[in-house]
Amino acid sequence: MTTTAVTENGAARALDAALTLDGVTRTYGKGAPALDRVSLTVPRGRFLAVMGRSGSGKSTLLRCAAGLERPTTGTVRIGGTDLATLKATGLTRLRRDRIGFVFQSLNLVSALDVRENVTLPLLLAGARGGRALDALALAGLAAVGLADRAGDMPENLSGGQRQRVAIARALVNEPEVVFADEPTAALDPVTAAGVLALLRRAVDERGTTVVLVTHDPVAAAWTDEAVFLDGGRLVGRLDRPEETGVREMLGARAGDGHRRTASSPAVAR
Repeated sequence: MTTTAVTENGAARALDAALTLDGVTRTYGKGAPALDRVSLTVPRGRFLAVMGRSGSGKSTLLRCAAGLERPTTGTVRIGGTDLATLKATGLTRLRRDRIGFVFQSLNLVSALDVRENVTLPLLLAGARGGRALDALALAGLAAVGLADRAGDMPENLSGGQRQRVAIARALVNEPEVVFADEPTAALDPVTAAGVLALLRRAVDERGTTVVLVTHDPVAAAWTDEAVFLDGGRLVGRLDRPEETGVREMLGARAGDGHRRTASSPAVAR
């Protein structure tokens, strides 16, 4: 299996990559860079956790990788598309058509019911409403166990149910990459496990690439690989991470460049 590449010289190479960052730096003003020459490659069908302490650069990496911000230097590619070659309208189209988003804040539209929230990305892409679109929404909701709540408003759902709607919406257009930013941070452990299981299933059954930004070792244990940021730099990785190994890595001396590999997965794949 092709694995995420984190290399000493900053070069990142993989075949059939869903996402590639090559020497990405992001600086705000005259301060220290929020990202410092980050290079990694995420193959298609990979579940990757991006981890680090608060202020390590996790969210900045996600924003640059998803085309929400342009890096100061370096290259970001979704598939074979160099994001630097796209103007604002092209970036908007790429995010709409080829990327899915799941955020802690959910960003569901309160004025729309559950079915309408799920179909919103398709409508924005020019799809016509009708039975076919409704059937697609219901199939997506059935996959997350909420087909019977299609007509409800978001305010009538629990936090975990709203997060499942957000996942159905993120997957409805069959994106190349789903970016999930702390999607379980506000959920209880049981509900969080259900959300992570849905993301795991999207990888295993659909071949979706998922990039999960999290500080939670339990969440990371659902993934295929975890990479660790400190001070805006990649400082290590774990293959098939386990909760204990992730906790050890997070507690290790920042910037030591030490890489460890867990011997077995924490969850059934």
